[in-house]
Amino acid sequence: MTAAVPDGPDADLSKADLVHRRLKEEIELGELAPGTPLSELSLVERTGASRTPVREALRRLAAEGLVDLVPRQGARVSRVSLQSVRDLFDFRGLLEPAAIRQATEAAGADPELRRAFSSMRGEFVRIQRRAPSQARSRAFYELADRFDWAVIGATRNEHLRRTIAELRPHTARLRNLSHVDPQRVDVSVAEHLVICDAVLGGDADEAARRTAEHLAQSVATIFRNLASGPGAGLDLN
Repeated sequence: MTAAVPDGPDADLSKADLVHRRLKEEIELGELAPGTPLSELSLVERTGASRTPVREALRRLAAEGLVDLVPRQGARVSRVSLQSVRDLFDFRGLLEPAAIRQATEAAGADPELRRAFSSMRGEFVRIQRRAPSQARSRAFYELADRFDWAVIGATRNEHLRRTIAELRPHTARLRNLSHVDPQRVDVSVAEHLVICDAVLGGDADEAARRTAEHLAQSVATIFRNLASGPGAGLDLN
């Protein structure tokens, strides 16, 4: 994070990019929990950047909905409300079944893409056979993330593809807020296998239906886990 950057007019922009990338990753991974204050001074000390790129990074994160800029209080990681969770999954429920339809059609016409989905199916099977553990859960989430990006990449509609990609940071941090639930991992692995089978079978309707079911089960688990231990970063409304 403190690696040298070019001198000149692009230097601050490069530093802002680095600070933005680091903070975004920490928010997505849950290392910076919702409601965490983001003091400019502490970020300057921690990242080695000056105040200007730190402020620019915070402005960008605020525009992405990951940081709140509170007058006279400074920045903090944006809190999560049950309504925001509902809104996110309602929106995903409109977008992602359409995307998996397009990905299914694309896989039917592209042998390389079909091989990619077939390879990921094999990885889901191997994860399914592993004993429950944090390492297994992490492996599943990494694979599920690759699967989602493969679907995004196979989506032919540019606006649909970009919109789903922009939702990924919010989806990632909710996944971490829901805690590691071995039983939910088992169910989710099985759900992804069914979706893979529909994609590889060329059944776009089934792939879309199973994706919608997966999203419904995911949001139900998130609600249940957040309600049992909401923490300071959740608004229960």
